[in-house]
Amino acid sequence: MPVAGTPRDAAGESLDRALDIVAVDLTGEIRVVLSVAEQLDVDTTSLDQLETLGLITISAHRVAFVDPDDARRRCGSMRPSLRRQLHRAFAVVLGEPRHRVVRAEHLAAAAIGPDPQAEHALSLLANEATLDGQSQRAGRLFLRASAFAADAETRSALLLCAGDGFWNAGEYVEARSAFDTAFVGSADPILRADIALQIGQLDMYQRGPQFSCDVFVDAAAAVEPFDIDRAAMLLVHAASTVTVSCDVGPALVNSRRACDLAASGSGTSSMPATLMLAFVSLQHGDTDEFAQLFPSLIQVADALRETDLPDVDLVLQLVGMLHVYTERWPAGRAYLTAVAHRAGRRSRTATAALASATLAELCWRSGRWDEAWSLARSDLVTDVTLRGARVWLVAFTAHLDAGFGRPDCLTRARSALAESEEMGMGTGIVWSLHALGLYELGNGNASSAAQHLDRLDAIATAQEMIDPSTIWWQADHVEALIRCDRSHDAERALARFEHSAGRSPALWGRATAARCRAMLDGDAHWFDVALDHHARLDAPFELGRTLLCRAEQCAAGRSNRDPKRDLDEAHAIFEALGATAWSAKVVRLRRQCGAEVTDVEQLLSPAEWKVASAVADGLGNRDIATDLFVSIKTVEFHLRNIYRKLGVRSRTQLALAIRSR
Repeated sequence: MPVAGTPRDAAGESLDRALDIVAVDLTGEIRVVLSVAEQLDVDTTSLDQLETLGLITISAHRVAFVDPDDARRRCGSMRPSLRRQLHRAFAVVLGEPRHRVVRAEHLAAAAIGPDPQAEHALSLLANEATLDGQSQRAGRLFLRASAFAADAETRSALLLCAGDGFWNAGEYVEARSAFDTAFVGSADPILRADIALQIGQLDMYQRGPQFSCDVFVDAAAAVEPFDIDRAAMLLVHAASTVTVSCDVGPALVNSRRACDLAASGSGTSSMPATLMLAFVSLQHGDTDEFAQLFPSLIQVADALRETDLPDVDLVLQLVGMLHVYTERWPAGRAYLTAVAHRAGRRSRTATAALASATLAELCWRSGRWDEAWSLARSDLVTDVTLRGARVWLVAFTAHLDAGFGRPDCLTRARSALAESEEMGMGTGIVWSLHALGLYELGNGNASSAAQHLDRLDAIATAQEMIDPSTIWWQADHVEALIRCDRSHDAERALARFEHSAGRSPALWGRATAARCRAMLDGDAHWFDVALDHHARLDAPFELGRTLLCRAEQCAAGRSNRDPKRDLDEAHAIFEALGATAWSAKVVRLRRQCGAEVTDVEQLLSPAEWKVASAVADGLGNRDIATDLFVSIKTVEFHLRNIYRKLGVRSRTQLALAIRSR
């Protein structure tokens, strides 16, 4: 497009080219424009003439069109070959690191078909975006870079990276499209295995675990002749996926096969394979094998936790879960917090949400119910849109609702149950059934609770979920059977529970199995056994339930023990947790015994009450010691006794217990 009012001679041509250069420029820097003009033998004084004509403005170190629309129109009407020539000239001039973004854009605009320079420049920007946590931008840049790849394998590798970026950004349709295109376009068995790993994980969350397991197993078989470690890792993921469907037997088979392959590999897959075998062995009740495998893995896992390696989140998540299952609360918290933070930094929202939810379960088990609820209802968890992850998280939240006695449990659990059944998501099914059973049990509907938990029991038996530590449901099942007078069924269920609890490394099963035996046999000795285990287990909700059950037997005349103190302690625990349905059960039983619930103050000594009141007022230990004219160690001693008597595990819970009196 000639400059209006200029002759069609060399000077006029120079003005045209100068205006073209300014139109294509992306920096607005006069120095860059002058460098391109010199490279193309365009008279740089033409820029001054263009300013005189009122077409561009030059001020300080900047240059631009007077009317930005004129620049867009000029670019649009430019001959494609000329436009590409100008973009290429800009790419040559822009060599400084600060210009890497606009240089990549110029290279892309100059390219026709495969272009290694454009592909490399866009890939570098995509990697920078990945490191900065800009997942969506990374995905789009890798996708653009793939269009300029010189060969099919490079293109597939870039599409794999693009899919990762889209997945981390929550753009799952785009991620699946990139993965599928990459897989079809590659003939490299190792690259196809890496792509299959991503497809399988996406399938697990979108279609269901069985689909993804098949992808992992087929990919492992295909890559085994070329890379044993990759095959082992694919089988590790296959085992992990099968545990999501709660089918422990096949998970054990895949885990053992992964370990066999890892033993023949370079060693890189040995840790994940052995850890997965330990994880599945515990679920299967093979506690001797678990005890042999797990301790040696912890030291390696501790070292990995301090690194920033992107591919160890599964390892750290499994270690954190095993610490939860074996009641090592502080270690479990450290690992799960690390996974949530690591995954959050890389925008792996589903991984971060599952780690946070598992941390919430740890808090629930150890009596930090307010923290558990905050974690479960955080934006990180509730914003998850991947179907499989979302369904499990809804089921898990329903389980928390059940403990609190909230009717929302029913809506959440039924919704999660229906969707989990459709997907074959076993974990969602069992958590939903447990939530429904616990809710009904807490509200005195033992027959309804037993129906839900009967179904859970049938699933666990068929799927070989033997160890009681992964989901705390067996004691609820036995109690429901006892309370609806199904003593024969209760005896059979309890015998299985006692056997698995006796082999488990966790105390919960032993404590609650002893409680159930006391309820079924009417032998108060078993309550003493249960309470001995509770003394070494930070699980106040279960302690409160044991005290309530013992009080019920005393109130029914099966013991000469006065139920009042057990009821008072149980009530204090349930009130501090917010377990309203269970607290109401205590109140009803207390009234049947002819008295009201004892005030929290009466459970404590005068000195303990003063310390507890000061904590409720927000004072720290040093200030309390100063006000009461005692040492800090004395305050700490009183607090330990207060926590034990009231069944609380934090200053926040203690304050709530004092204020609710």
